[in-house]
Amino acid sequence: MIYRKNCTTLSKFFGNFSILPILFIGIILRLVNINAPVIGIHSWRQADTASIARNFLSNDLIFWQPQVNWSGTTNGFVECEFPLYQYLVANVYKIFGVNELFARAVSVIFGCLSILFLFRLSRRIFNIEVAWWGTLFYAILPITVFYSRTIQPESLMMFLGIFSLERWTKFIEIKDKKVLFISWLSFTLAVLMKVLPFFWVGIPILITGYQNSLISRYKLYLFPILTILISYFWYAHSYQMGQSTGLTFGLWGSDTDRYSWLSLLEFRFYFDLFLRIVLRNFVLLGFLPICLTFKVVGIHNIFVIGFFSVLLIGLINPISYSIHEYYQLPIMIFSCPLMGLGFIRLKSICYNNQFLISIFLSLLFIGSLTILKIDYWDLELTSRQPVWHTSELIKNNTKNSDLIVSVSGADPTLLYLSNRKGWLVSPSDINEDQILAWKKNGAKYIAGSWLVVESYNKFSDQIVKNNLNKLLCSPSFNILSTYKGCKNNDKSYLISIN
Repeated sequence: MIYRKNCTTLSKFFGNFSILPILFIGIILRLVNINAPVIGIHSWRQADTASIARNFLSNDLIFWQPQVNWSGTTNGFVECEFPLYQYLVANVYKIFGVNELFARAVSVIFGCLSILFLFRLSRRIFNIEVAWWGTLFYAILPITVFYSRTIQPESLMMFLGIFSLERWTKFIEIKDKKVLFISWLSFTLAVLMKVLPFFWVGIPILITGYQNSLISRYKLYLFPILTILISYFWYAHSYQMGQSTGLTFGLWGSDTDRYSWLSLLEFRFYFDLFLRIVLRNFVLLGFLPICLTFKVVGIHNIFVIGFFSVLLIGLINPISYSIHEYYQLPIMIFSCPLMGLGFIRLKSICYNNQFLISIFLSLLFIGSLTILKIDYWDLELTSRQPVWHTSELIKNNTKNSDLIVSVSGADPTLLYLSNRKGWLVSPSDINEDQILAWKKNGAKYIAGSWLVVESYNKFSDQIVKNNLNKLLCSPSFNILSTYKGCKNNDKSYLISIN
């Protein structure tokens, strides 16, 4: 009798297209390496995000004054996007203490909420079976798993985008203005955090609003205008702050290359991008179900509209889109439900052959785990990251208040891991005059690795390495002393400035 009850409970848990097993699988995958330090893939982006959160805590949680560690002697206020995620993490730190585990936990929570509301959105557009399979794919594919637990704003931004679309489709159904307001608020917060949701959320809303004759009826054109105005106020403030300190993430201005369109004329741009998306996003196999859906669904479906809206971003912002894979992340919101529909079609083509279906799902899951392990999780092992060794050298031999010249290019990972502030510099830019200038500004140490420059970029220029070694370890001037890391077998160096 007890056995029968247990079987019934398990049947209810895994059957009837319940979202619970998907959430369970999603949480388990996102908890892998939950306590990892800020190293590995895009550690530079995570380090900046994590440092802003940590600095919020030491700056009395003043929201409009985000600070970075690579500020030299300035106050560190930086031009950046709306730091909602960082501020939430800082408040979690205030309650539980500063630990990357809590920051990743915030991302995991929003990652799981994304699974839940994508299920609801897909069920409303298609049906519960399509929603179940599509959400399962969203829960297990590598790119969505990884960026649902990194210390980056992406997890929250993705949730806000999905939630906005889910509330929007609910509004289309019931015409409740409160639901519309919530959709708009989520949309605006997503746009504040990253400008590009204005396109991949805004275009599907605009087109489906037009399809349902809602634009003029509810004066919906006022909502994007309000979003633009609110965003303008934040980015104007952020720009002025960056101008006052000289610290910026390069959002605007002539010196940023993220809006260069020359690459759009090259075939390699499209080939490399297609290959990366098919392999990293869909593990190759997942692309097949998508191909089976477009003709059936048509171009008027909100997921198809969203899919091409994300691709449009690649034309607007080609450099960042092609280099940084998290710019391609929103495509998963729209493609996974289409994968779910395509998978159901694939089952019918195979006459619901359980063996073939099991093989497909097993290969997809194994492929996803393999990519996650090799390309993401293994790179978060401290033993595989020279930057961790350098940060330990700094922490064990310097004071918290010491200003460090971090010879790590534009990568702030070393400063974050060592919990120090200072300057970022490339090895080729160090000379006697520059060292004297840092000394006058209060620099105490020069630190770096002989193995890597940025944490993700090997120190392969032997000429620059030899010149740097000669400058730091056999200086012709007497302001450098206490050499750590000048032996032939040393991996990192820490040079004291008198």
